[in-house]
Amino acid sequence: MFAELQDVKMYYEEEGSGEPVFLIAGIGANHRFWKGMVPLLKGYRVITLDNRGVGQTEYKGDIQIDAMADDVIHLMDYLHIYKAHIVGWSMGSQIAQSLAIRYGERLQTLTLVSSYQFRPHRSAYFMYMIATAAKEGRCTMDEVNMVLNAFCFPETTFEVLEKKGIIMPVPKHPEKPEEVYKQMISMDKFDTTEKTKDIKVPSLVVHGGMDIMVEPIKGRAIGNSIPDCRYIELPGEGHTIAPELYADALRKHLADHKM
Repeated sequence: MFAELQDVKMYYEEEGSGEPVFLIAGIGANHRFWKGMVPLLKGYRVITLDNRGVGQTEYKGDIQIDAMADDVIHLMDYLHIYKAHIVGWSMGSQIAQSLAIRYGERLQTLTLVSSYQFRPHRSAYFMYMIATAAKEGRCTMDEVNMVLNAFCFPETTFEVLEKKGIIMPVPKHPEKPEEVYKQMISMDKFDTTEKTKDIKVPSLVVHGGMDIMVEPIKGRAIGNSIPDCRYIELPGEGHTIAPELYADALRKHLADHKM
């Protein structure tokens, strides 16, 4: 479905009924990133969306974290939703932080997965190289996604796949490299280091103990900075965490803070 918003024709999908839960994906990921989580949130009205620069969403202007957060608010208004549970993964967690900091009254709960207050320098180093190469046509988006997979999943994932004779797949319909590049640079000046302490929304932070894209120390820092935040670290997990590993904790978080 499409919503005609301010400067954005946003593609979104919704499933179920109950209290609204918005799931916001990370860099280069569209609404399909959450296909494994949606069935695990029965009893809720689950809304997934394509951020600026990915999927079927069309937009005018620039890609910035705050602008993408504003898009979510405009989508909420379009759907006549005043308050919602917000879940963000990776870059989507920065969008979620922007929402909590600037529109706290519109959030029932906040859940940050594989999160950080400022994008890690080491990850930015390699991501700039590979994203720029793709934008300039010196590599393919398949190669970009292979590198991202290598940083997002732990060694054990690749070990299991190799024993099965399987190579980890990349998206069949990769996003446009110039748009992924824009999403990437949107994170450069977004820094909540001095702001997350002011978040008053009931919060849950989930991080993988073997995350090399965003080291666990980053997740702990944001978890420790938000007042009364519950922090969960999953041993052996990387940056992309299987939904079933934290769905119970998420459902409890939502249930503990009903509208």
